[in-house]
Parts: sequence; structure tokens; C-alpha cells
Amino acid sequence: MRRLLPILFILGFIEHSIAQTQLLYLDQRPKVIVNSNDTLEFPWTGGFNSMMPIEIEMNGDTLIDLLLFDRIGNRLSTFLNDGSGSTSAYHYHPEYIEKFPPFHDWVRSYDYDCDGDLDLFTYTNNAMGVWRNDYSSGTGLQFTQVSVQLNSWYGTFNTNIFVSQVNMPALYDVDGDGDMDVITFANSSNYLEYHKNYSMDSLGVCSDFLFTLQPYCWGYFKLSGLTNIGLLNQNCRSAITDDNSLNRNRHSGSVLTPLDQDCDGDVDLLNGDILGQNMLFLLNGGTPDSAVIVSQDSAFPVYNVSVDMQNLPAGYYLDLDNDGLKDMLVSPFATVGEDYNNLLFYKNTTNNCDNVFNFIKSRFLSDETIDLGTAANVTFFDVDKDGLLDIVAVNDSYYDVNPNLAYSRLAYFKNRGTITQPMFTLITDDWLSLASITQYGLFPAFGDLDGDNDDDLLLGNGDGTLIYYTNTAGAGNPCNFVFASPQYQGIDIGNNSAPQIIDVNRDSKLDLLIGERSGILNYFENTGTSTNPLFTTNISNFGNVNVLVPGEVAGFSVPLLFDNNGTYELLVGSDEGSIYHYGNVDGNLNGTFAILDSTYQNIKELKRVTLSKADIDGDTKFDLLTGCNSGGMRLYTQYTSAGIQQATRKMDFKIAPNPTSDYCTVYFNNETNTDLFQLSILDLSGRVLYSTSTVQKQMQLFTSNLTSGVYIVHVVSDGLTYAQKLCIQR
Repeated sequence: MRRLLPILFILGFIEHSIAQTQLLYLDQRPKVIVNSNDTLEFPWTGGFNSMMPIEIEMNGDTLIDLLLFDRIGNRLSTFLNDGSGSTSAYHYHPEYIEKFPPFHDWVRSYDYDCDGDLDLFTYTNNAMGVWRNDYSSGTGLQFTQVSVQLNSWYGTFNTNIFVSQVNMPALYDVDGDGDMDVITFANSSNYLEYHKNYSMDSLGVCSDFLFTLQPYCWGYFKLSGLTNIGLLNQNCRSAITDDNSLNRNRHSGSVLTPLDQDCDGDVDLLNGDILGQNMLFLLNGGTPDSAVIVSQDSAFPVYNVSVDMQNLPAGYYLDLDNDGLKDMLVSPFATVGEDYNNLLFYKNTTNNCDNVFNFIKSRFLSDETIDLGTAANVTFFDVDKDGLLDIVAVNDSYYDVNPNLAYSRLAYFKNRGTITQPMFTLITDDWLSLASITQYGLFPAFGDLDGDNDDDLLLGNGDGTLIYYTNTAGAGNPCNFVFASPQYQGIDIGNNSAPQIIDVNRDSKLDLLIGERSGILNYFENTGTSTNPLFTTNISNFGNVNVLVPGEVAGFSVPLLFDNNGTYELLVGSDEGSIYHYGNVDGNLNGTFAILDSTYQNIKELKRVTLSKADIDGDTKFDLLTGCNSGGMRLYTQYTSAGIQQATRKMDFKIAPNPTSDYCTVYFNNETNTDLFQLSILDLSGRVLYSTSTVQKQMQLFTSNLTSGVYIVHVVSDGLTYAQKLCIQR
């Protein structure tokens, strides 16, 4: 009986949690104003860091839309093109994100099958996979994977065309015969391979992949081993016979972008490289069948504003303002470096043969969204005590070429709306002059630590300590924070402290929950008083929570303990972008919490998701604010009236018999937009024991290998997760 009571409690909690869970939807309604009167068009995108622009048509209006892919966290952002003749033609439409398959590291678009729809090519495993665009008026945008690896004939064997996570190849009809060829850097080398496609030659169609490596170093040049400069006419005619000399300057990290600069029928190249912050332009003076690079601009465009971007700038050639002329966009391809002025727009001022690029601005699209550089550690808090919740967000830093000058800054967004219609205005991006304390990786938390009825400020720090600011304003007055202590009570949890101030043990005294870089949580109980707190008792690895993904080096746990109708629940942000949901907290502070979901509400942000929850629109239901490594924010609401992006979908499932011993059947009652069900069985610690997928309306599960106890069955359908308990009795 002693063992049964905790199990019954957990079961009751799981049922309660499932019943109380309300679906969250992306909320684009609240306006955000910067620079006094500039209203951001799409503030809640989550920010941009290492972006790739991909041309693709999404909604069937024949206008080429824009897919932005962030290499940091592999996140997509989708923008529809309204056809107007300016860069303001693009509008954020996140509902198209779910139409795309999963990508990682890099993506390019090219219509390889000549059907008028741009297909997608992406990195797989030292290779390149292909997703065919099967758009139709009936089903809309959809993709079919046709290959996980494009192969080429290397003279004596057939194997994958080598690419890497940091080497993006050029896709182009190099020889002008109508099918797609590939130019890429040879494996760990500084010369280029040309893989000719013989689909048209052999089959008379463009839609096949029959690649053969051509027996020479394409363009007869190689890159310097020190800078992003081409060494021209190096007589590297044979990638086989001259291989040893060519590989003396090995490197990895390069982006090739093809264009025909002079409209002479052969392909020229833009190259961004890890070897420098410049853009290299290479002019082809040969023929479509025999390329010879004859000149270069190693500070492209030297005639205007040369590209100077840390780290590894990538150039993209596409029409960004609907004038029919191909412009140039430059963004960092590396996952470190420039994090704010990171989408450089160069307008084509002539034609697609001369391609004279004029620098316009350094924040294409990103100037219409919240972006704080690297990281956004967010919280709702009423700074001026006007009854409206404001937003306070601290970044790790804004990029500086001198890393010793990259310090955390605190942004204060004042809520100037109403209780039911919030509207935020950026007052300052360096509130309290935090940059002057020269710290990195700060994290804000508010609470009345000294018992004087006003909320004080704790800042988690990158070094694992806490910085304390006391509020001298008095109850009900606009906050006045005064620096009080650089290392509050000697607390040091290691690295990247992320505090929450909350009464954990419900003794009417505020305690501390602190996340950290390792992915675990720390609980510091207040053993003092409400006016003179003392945090000496630390339960490390609190609740046995650990959001570190196996194989990774950082977890970056961010705790959010909250009361759900009298019962504590715990959300934990993580480095990999998922939010973990735990129960069985009350009365179990020294035990193991029950994990209810490792992908709470199916929210998947960029790396290092942070979170805060409150009711900001007066509907008595909580809203959720998230920040992430790209320096932006996303807002989620339970409000479901007109204007909120919401799909009509219902899905339920039942398990019978339940309890069971050796087998059971899962029955799906589906009204979602897909017939694919992904099913997982988890134990109460969150460990996945079994995972499968099906398109059938029912499936049988064999459970004889599971020990007696309680398990959670997760079913994912159309992007939403549903959960039920499964009891095994023997």
C-alpha cells in the first residue's frame, strides 16, 4: 500500500495536468514600438542570427516568397511576398513553417526537375539530400524526399558528392545543357570539384541525377591558405595527380554562390570563407565546358561598400525588392560572430549582367523584429507599477569585434497598452546601465527579497554567481533599483546562473530556484526570515531534473515553477530549444519529479529557450513569452478569437485494455490535417522506451518487456502532442 499511494498520486496529477492544459498559439497581435514611433511589422519572430535566405513559392500566387533558415538551432521563418516594389513586400506568416521538412546546417533551392517549382537541397551526412516540391492547388505546399545522398562517379567508384556542415556547394547549370550541375570544395581541400550531370546527355530529361566528377580542378585556381583570396592559374588540372600539392592548405568553411556576372554563358562565383571577413568574387574567363578564373575582387564589392563581416560571410544572389533585378544579401554562415547587423542588403542598380551592387542597409527584415543580439533572457514585470506588465530582457551581448567589449545589456519594453490590449515600447536597450558593470550572460529575476513590499532584482551571471539590486522605491511606486551586492550571499552554482525567486516549500518565505549551464536545477531554501533571507541549504540536482541532451556539452536549464490551481508544476527551458514540463513537485522536494512532457505545447525555439508566463491580455488565461539564443522573442496565447493563427484540428486516442499486462491496442480518433501518428512510450522520468509511427487508425502495442508500473503514452499528430497514462499490472 505504501508504494501504491505515490503511484495513485502521480496518476491523479497526470490526469489533472492533461485536463488543465490549454493549447497555446503564436500571438502576433501586440504592437512593439522602437525609436519613439517606429512600429515593428513583425516583432515576435524570435530574432535572427546566422540566416540563409531561400527563394520558394509558398501560397500559389506565383510570387517568389522567402524562407529564412537559421543555422543556429535549425529554425525556419516564412515570409510571403505581396509583390510590391520594395523590401517591405515581405510579411511574416509562420503558418507555413510546418509545411517544410526538417533541415539542418544548410538549405538551398533549385528547380532540378524543370517543373517550375523550386526544390530543396540540404545537408545530410557529409552529403546532400533532395526534397522535391510537389505543390498542387489541392494540397498546397508539400515535399517528397527523393534522395538522402547525391552520388557521383569518381572514375573508379560511385560515392556521395562530399559536402560538410560548413561547406555549401553551388547548384547551377554549369554547361548550359538544361540539368543541374554541382560545384563544391573537394574534401578538406582549397580547390573546387565540378560534378557534371549527364541526365540530359544520357536520358534527355533534366530530372535525374547522373553526376560524374570532371578530371580537373574547376577554374584552375585554389584558395590561399591564409586569406579568402584566390591563387589563380595554379595548373591544378588533375584532382588526382596533383592532389598532394593541392591539399597543403586544407580548410573547411566556405559558401559558393553562382551567378553569370557578364552574361557570357559561363558561371562566375561569389565565395565567403572562414579564411576572412571579406567576400571574394571570381570572374570566369573560360567557357561553359572549361572554366578558367581570370580575375578576382577580394574585397567585393570594392567599388561600393566592401563586405566586412565576422564570421564567415555568405553571399546570396536573389531579387529582394521585386524589380526583376537580382540583389545580394550577405549574412554570417558561422554560428558565432555578428549577431545584430547580420543581414546586409545590396541593391542591384543596373541589370542582371552588370550586377552593380549598392549597399542599402545592414538589417534587412531584422529591423522589423525584436532582436537583442545573442540571447534574450526574458521576464514579465511591472517596472513602473501602473498595473500593466512590462517586458524586461537581458542579452548575453551584442557582437563586438573586440570580445572584451561584448557585455550584457538589459532592454526595457514598457507596456503602454491596456489590460486587454498590451502594446510595448522599447524605452532603452541598456536599462540600469548594465553594460557598465562589464558582465556577460546576465539573467533577470524579480521578487521582494528584503520584505519591504517592493520587488528587488537578482541577476544571474555567466560566472554562476548572483548580482543583487535592492528596490528603494517603496510599495506601489515605480521601481528604483540600487546596486547592493556583486556576489549575493556567496552563491556560486558554476556557470550561467538563471534564478527564479519563489516560495518553493510554501512556508511563506521566498526561496531561490537556479538553473545552470550543466542542465540541472539548484534549490536554495530560505532558512532565514522574510525580511532577512538566508540561503545556505542547496539541493543540487533538484527533482533529478536534467535537460542536457546526451552528446551535448551544455543544457542551460531555466526554471519556471508555477501554481496550477493549487498544485505546483515546473517548466524548464533548455539549450536545445525545447521546454520540459514536470509534475509531482509538492511534498516531493527531495525526490524525483514526474516528467509530463519534454516538448511542452510542441514549442521548439532556437537554442537556449527562456520563458516567462502571465496573463497580459486580461482573459484570465496565462500567456507565455519565450526568448532564445537569436536575441528575439515569441509570444504565445490561449486566446482563440479571430486574428490568432489557429488550425482546426482534433485528435483523441484511447488505450484498451488499460491497465494491461502483455499487450494493448491504441485507437486513434483523428480530425487533424494529417494521418501520420508518432507514438512514444515514456517512463515517469521522461526516458523514451519505445517509439514508432503509423498511418493506421489503430495499432497494437506489446508490453511484455515492460515492468509493472505507470508509463506515459505520447502521440504526436499534426504538430500537437497528446498524452495518456498506461498502467502495466502483473
